[in-house]
This record gives sequence, structure tokens and C-alpha cells, in this order.
Amino acid sequence: MEIFNPHDKFFKETFSIRENVIDFLKGTFPEEIFKKLVLSTLTRDNNSYIDEELKEHFSDIVYTCFCKDKELKITLLFEHKSYSVTCPHLQLLKYLLKIWEASIKQTEKLIPVIPVILYHGKELWKVRRFSDYFEGIDEIFCRFVPEFEYLLTDLSKFSNEEIKQKVFKKVSLEIALLVMRNILNEKELEKNLKDFLEIGRQYFEEEEGLKFLESVIRYLYSSTEIEVGKVVNTIKEISEKGGEMGTTTAAKLIEKGKIEGKIEGKIEGLKEAIEIGLELKYGVEGLKLLERINNISLVEKLEAIKEAVKISKNMEEIEKLL
Repeated sequence: MEIFNPHDKFFKETFSIRENVIDFLKGTFPEEIFKKLVLSTLTRDNNSYIDEELKEHFSDIVYTCFCKDKELKITLLFEHKSYSVTCPHLQLLKYLLKIWEASIKQTEKLIPVIPVILYHGKELWKVRRFSDYFEGIDEIFCRFVPEFEYLLTDLSKFSNEEIKQKVFKKVSLEIALLVMRNILNEKELEKNLKDFLEIGRQYFEEEEGLKFLESVIRYLYSSTEIEVGKVVNTIKEISEKGGEMGTTTAAKLIEKGKIEGKIEGKIEGLKEAIEIGLELKYGVEGLKLLERINNISLVEKLEAIKEAVKISKNMEEIEKLL
């Protein structure tokens, strides 16, 4: 069963909008790459390259675009991370293989894929070459290691003001990135929420803007402890139409929360699974992390910790998520 991840869902909704992707490329891509792209040919690839093994790792946002020089077609793979990954190349390589295998099956020529990672976690993301993970090998063996790069956009490297006024132009992208940049710091997000949403005052009068605003409300509800009523009241101060839509959306979310019991049972189940995993893998030392884990109430974060316990090589990798 596919794990629900509100960060991935919001990321996918944001980057499914072609104009947002173009604005993102303009603001973040290296100039030498960006100037070669024919943006008028940018097209969403609606094929899914995710199998059961990859479902927990990827959001499946893929675009294709032609280049100016030789009518070369390239693929842009957009991936999102809310926590740092020890070796992102391994996950990305699985995805690259899926895309290239699909090309072979359709008797199409292989084309370059540019992996793009949008990161908004708390810990430092260290960019390393894939070969750097093969420590201590003789240089003669380096040619047997597949080498490729990815483009990283770390939102912590941008200030709120830079996102609002300097780097990006599309309202929905600005708001989305501001919310994602601050989503793990709830006090800061709640304090600045009106300022962030104010950008969309006119946008929220349009049908597209209201649809996007609904996505924002759902994301905040699923990923934070900010009361949905406070969010709606903030929206009402900015947009009458937005406030009406927000009230309706909040009612649906609250009703859903009642039906699911805010999935308290799932939270307890995840904590039990994490406890068992820690004890089996790290013994008594692993159980020392439980006090901090038991203070966590967000399903998405607990799911990330559970996954980390399974694939971690040491306890430090788990502690990074706490």
C-alpha cells in the first residue's frame, strides 16, 4: 500500500503546474543548462515510472524538453525531500533505470535525464559525488562506478524575502516554496502565514487560485499542528472568496479527522513498529531514542523514522530525523 506523505502530495500538486516548473527552472537552474532549453516544448510526462519498490521514495514528477542545439530531447526528473538522505544517488539511479528501460521497450533512443532535488529539511544536505561513497578503492576501479550528478535546490539557502521578491515570479510557486521552507518550524510559519498568503490576494479571486489555496490548507492540516480554524481566519482577512472556500475545506477536513480519529491508532502503531525495529537492530541503545520519538505526533515524520530504521547503518542516521 502506498504511504501517504503530505509533503510529497503538496510538492506534486505544485509541480504539476507547468508554469510553476518554468518559473522554478528560471530561478534555480545553472545558466549554462537553462539557456539551452526550449521552454515552449516543456511537456509533462504522464507515464508513471514508479513500481512498488519506489512508491515510498518518489513523487513521480517528470517533464521532457527539447534543447536548442541539436533538437536533443532531455528528461527533467523532479524529486522532493523533507529529510536528508545518506546516498541519494541510489534512489535516483533506480528511477533513471526505470525511465531508460521504458525508452528501450518503446524502441526509443536513450536521452539524458537531469535529476532535480528540492530539499526543505532541517539538517545540512551534503552534496557528494557517487564515487565518494566508495571509500578506499583503488583509482583503477573508479571507472566501474557509474558517475552522474543531480541538481539540488536547498530552500534553507534562500531567505523568505528572496523567495518572495527576487528569485521566483509565479505566485503559486512563491507561496508553495515559502510554506515548504517553513513547514518544519511551526512557530515561524504561523507567525508569517498571513504575510506569505498575502502574495495571493488577487490570485485567490480566480478559480485556479482557489484550487491552489485548498491544496495549501490541506497541506498545513496534514503536516502541522496549526489549528485549521486559525488558517481559515487568516485567509478571510485576505480574500472573501478564499475564506468561503477555506471554511468549506476545513469542515471537510475536520469531519474526515473525526472519522479517522485523526488516525491516532496509526500513530501508536507506527511508534510500536519503530520500537520493535530499534530493539531488533540496535538493542538497548536503540531504545534510548524512544523518549524523543514518543513526543512526535505527525504521521509523516513517524513513517520517515520507521523507514530510516529499516535502511539505517547506524543510529546517527535516525537521530538526524528527531
